[in-house]
Amino acid sequence: MEKYIGRTTLGILSIVLLLVLAPIASSEPAADQIAILANSNTQDSPVVAKHYASRRGVPDTNIIQVALPTQETISRKEYEKGLVQPVRRALEERRLAGKVRVLMTTYGIPLRISAPQPTDIEERWLKDALDRQTRARQILETVEDRLTRIASPEGQDTTPRTDSTPKGKNPDASAGGVDPRLERVAVEIRKAWERLSLVRDRGKAEEWTKEFLRITVLVGGTAALVKGLRPLPTTDSERSQAGLEKLRKQVASAQIMIRVLSEAPSETNRQTAYRLAEQVFGMQGVLTLAKEELETFSYKDGDASLDSELSLLWWDPGDYRIAERLPNPVYYGTSSAAVKLATPQPILPILMVSRLDAPTPQLAMQMVDQALLAEQTGLSGRAYIDARGMQAGPPYSYGFYDQNLRDLAGLLRRMTSYEVVLDDTERRFSRPGEAPEVAMYVGWYRLRSYEDAFTFNPGAIGYHMASGEAVSIHDPDEPGWCKNALERGITVTLGSTGEPLLDAFPLPGEFVGLLLSGRYALVEAYYLSTRYLSWRMVLFGDPLYNPWRGRGLVGGQAWKDGKAGLPTAPADLPLNDPIQARQQVKQLRETTLAQIDRFMEQLEDRSARDPASSLKQKP
Repeated sequence: MEKYIGRTTLGILSIVLLLVLAPIASSEPAADQIAILANSNTQDSPVVAKHYASRRGVPDTNIIQVALPTQETISRKEYEKGLVQPVRRALEERRLAGKVRVLMTTYGIPLRISAPQPTDIEERWLKDALDRQTRARQILETVEDRLTRIASPEGQDTTPRTDSTPKGKNPDASAGGVDPRLERVAVEIRKAWERLSLVRDRGKAEEWTKEFLRITVLVGGTAALVKGLRPLPTTDSERSQAGLEKLRKQVASAQIMIRVLSEAPSETNRQTAYRLAEQVFGMQGVLTLAKEELETFSYKDGDASLDSELSLLWWDPGDYRIAERLPNPVYYGTSSAAVKLATPQPILPILMVSRLDAPTPQLAMQMVDQALLAEQTGLSGRAYIDARGMQAGPPYSYGFYDQNLRDLAGLLRRMTSYEVVLDDTERRFSRPGEAPEVAMYVGWYRLRSYEDAFTFNPGAIGYHMASGEAVSIHDPDEPGWCKNALERGITVTLGSTGEPLLDAFPLPGEFVGLLLSGRYALVEAYYLSTRYLSWRMVLFGDPLYNPWRGRGLVGGQAWKDGKAGLPTAPADLPLNDPIQARQQVKQLRETTLAQIDRFMEQLEDRSARDPASSLKQKP
């Protein structure tokens, strides 16, 4: 399991939810704000749903039965037609659409959604995207050669370059996913600019500068021009500045329009998107769009846990990319700086999802019974923390998570009366009976191989940071953590249905720290501390579980690096009416599409003129 640096996409960045730090008490979701989903194709699922509703006081009208396959994995088509559409209809018909904040899946609801297969037209688009990618890379190869000739000393080797990517190596492989050709061109651009600054012959300097600008625009389009130019100090400096500002606005508008065109792919829209990408962002824009299409239409990373995908119940497929994980706008670290608005779209609601599921329906019902018991009598037992003695590392690395485990152990010792057992070595809690009376546990793993060291007290919370520990809950031969911990009576756990990459796991200090405050229900603490949606993570437990309600052990000064205040509870955030929001999104998209032809005419009119006539390169 490796660290993953998520791609910033043009689709998901149309949301903004500000999580304001506030030291005030916060509310939790009410029982009538939960919709319980049950599978009518199995007798046990409705029983589990009704048991939960009776224990937590959820109205019967909030139980929604759907007819789904009984296996743990379903297709995207089965998910959309068998779950999304019926649940939307039920919420609308029962007038719950603008009220429900939490969905709870139950025993019998499938666990995973498989990645879709490309359609025939998507196969054609994949081929076209690959062709465009190849052409852009070929152009960049010639650009490298042209750059080496700019202001080059006499006799310098200007032999045309060939692709230096080692045979058998992925040409996309580089830090941050940047095409290596772009990285090489960026180096040559810097070298060429350094040589230009040393030229004393005015005529040659002007000639080479024009060539340099042409190459800059070819590689990076208008965006590179805007970034690298400033107004000349002439009598028309105000006019020059206004022209530069206009270019900046066109670049921002082009990014929005490319996103909108990509959300509604067609032969015409794709052609227009590539024209915009090349004109405004150059070969870099073409490569970015082609790479995005290759991932989108091949559905790379298009599988997900059903629960994580269900957070986007009110989102249509065109509103986000299925072929990746998406930033979670409810994550406490999200801000207006981190989640940039691509358009003034209204906010489509994000729902919080938790799962009442276990190897048997009896164990699933026991999860809410134990949660209620722990709330009434207190969560007793010990806290087990399994670190590995690794040196602290950069954010979201193994070392970073390992240090966070040690920090959590320190927090528990300082702020609570729990006995803390910290193992800060490579060994694990692995011997039978080694970890009795577990109240809390977080640690590393022996991959997909549950070690029966734990005895869980009622209400116990714990998870393993490991890949694929929630691949199955009902396969009797499943060796992973989640199935086996649930079978042995744990009340709350979480895991992944496939490779999640490390930073998909909530930081233990954040997830447990928020719970210890007593101000958040389980599902809120999870959504405040998990970074991604439409991904492979799944939370098992009663969404309303709050073992420290009214007796919080950790205050706002301690839960997160000593910072004052706690995040606003998701239940306190505004909840937009999803029906109105979806209609407004549709209208906004149609309006933007209608403006694109005029926008293209303006761009082409501008490009017919010399873009550098009133601007010069920044020093």
